[in-house]
Amino acid sequence: MPAALLACDVFTDELAALRRELAASALGPVRLLEMGLHDHPARLRAELQSTIDRLAADPAVERILLAYGRCGDGLVGLHADRVPLHLPRGHDCISILLGDSARHEAVLREHPATYFYSPGWIRGRRVPGPDRPSHLRALYTERHPDDPELVEDLLAADAELFAHHDRAAYVDLTQDRAAEDYCRACAKHLGWSFVRLAGDPALLRALLTGPWPDDQFLTVPPGHVIARAPSGALVATTR
Repeated sequence: MPAALLACDVFTDELAALRRELAASALGPVRLLEMGLHDHPARLRAELQSTIDRLAADPAVERILLAYGRCGDGLVGLHADRVPLHLPRGHDCISILLGDSARHEAVLREHPATYFYSPGWIRGRRVPGPDRPSHLRALYTERHPDDPELVEDLLAADAELFAHHDRAAYVDLTQDRAAEDYCRACAKHLGWSFVRLAGDPALLRALLTGPWPDDQFLTVPPGHVIARAPSGALVATTR
């Protein structure tokens, strides 16, 4: 059953490894969207919908696989009129890399002050660590070139976001030693402890191969739309 894959590029390395393992060359079109769209849910939703529309217009595509977690409200409202959508039931990319949301929640119950790292997040240098302040300073200065005081306020607010964390948890499915070493360096820079958590590729693998059981995946039939339930979970409702 030809399927197209639409994924956040935070999963670039993990998906490439799985496709090699599964000889998944029979998978249809693959589209990766840049992870920075998560900072702008409305833009993320618009880019996802536009890409879904283009993929669904191909008559050879019979379903679209979404390698995305809930991602805030970025997926709410997505739909396809001709083909079903399948996406993992995960809080975010870390839930997916750990294999399910229950394991993600268990880690946080045991150590609530954990901040998670993965090769994709490290590649984007978006993580707390030695490079984040200079990256953000350049970004904020570009956005507010005439207001250096605002730039400093934004940097201080960003630092405050991570003040309650004290442990860096590295999640890896690809044995990326360079990324792991960078995570260790971030922990040392911040004065945090470090732990390596073995990733579980089961959920990503099942996304690529099917079937898509309801306890692990949300299936959005043609003509239905992704909505948010009162519990916060994503559900499919009629349009």
